[in-house]
Amino acid sequence: MQNSKRGLQFQQLLETFPPSVQEHLRDIPHTGGMLPADKCSAAMQALNVSAADLMVRLLPVAKLYAAAPISGFAVGAVARARVSDRGRDFGLFLGANLEFPGQSPVLTVHAEQAAVVNAWLQGAWLIETLAVTAAPCGYCRQFLYELAGSHALTVILQQPDNGEVTKYNLSDLLPQAFGPRQLGSKTGLMASGDQQPDLRLQMPSDDPVVLKALASAGKSYAPYSRTLAGCAIKTIDNKMYAGRYTENAAFNPSLSPLHTAIIRMNMDNFAPGNKITRAVLVEKPKSVSQRVICELLLKTVAPDVNLEYFEAV
Repeated sequence: MQNSKRGLQFQQLLETFPPSVQEHLRDIPHTGGMLPADKCSAAMQALNVSAADLMVRLLPVAKLYAAAPISGFAVGAVARARVSDRGRDFGLFLGANLEFPGQSPVLTVHAEQAAVVNAWLQGAWLIETLAVTAAPCGYCRQFLYELAGSHALTVILQQPDNGEVTKYNLSDLLPQAFGPRQLGSKTGLMASGDQQPDLRLQMPSDDPVVLKALASAGKSYAPYSRTLAGCAIKTIDNKMYAGRYTENAAFNPSLSPLHTAIIRMNMDNFAPGNKITRAVLVEKPKSVSQRVICELLLKTVAPDVNLEYFEAV
């Protein structure tokens, strides 16, 4: 029912754009909340607007993905990210906040996190600009500071009351920031050229869900704990979504691999059927483990599903 409602709302928002633009935007629900480079250019040209203007125009669409049963406060975000190391090709990636009823609010996913993760999991490698419907909280500013190139990140804020648009540099929003450098890391989330470790399962498996979780574990961003963890979930309609462990220098804004898998699933939720029927966690634990938090979150979103756990070496 919610999927149908959101689909109807999307169609209504689509009709606020000229017909020449609608054809470039209508596939957003079918591409995981992503507008590829060619569609971005075509929409900007048809509207005669900048990329920043298009991002703001897409914020109401991003908010459709929000699930905020606790706060009732929906937030949408749109990230502009590089999708090619040739030229300046970029795509736009949508995200929204996710809350989990009956669970501690500490497990909440913020819209800024969702947009960044959506871009990262779809192959983008540098976030240049982020538009959001509400001012980023301190938690989100800290999360964004972890990004490679965060010193140049522009944040576009659309005031919820009057629609006024303002732009900030992240460094202005987070003065005297604490980040990777303070913990001796020279990398950053989504840094290009990161070497991925070659992981293998302790107990070999040819299960495609397990192998998808294993591949995701190898792409984790974990410069502090060195724990590599990936999660793959399967839904009732046989779709699979994978997520990776994502660390932050301040620790708390980190995201479990199940969180990031759920972000990907949510961005595909205009399609019918997103009930989780299986969840697999593969990790190479070091000083921490993602097992308990994934089990906790899974019991909230899919209480009848047990987490399958595999260790990698």
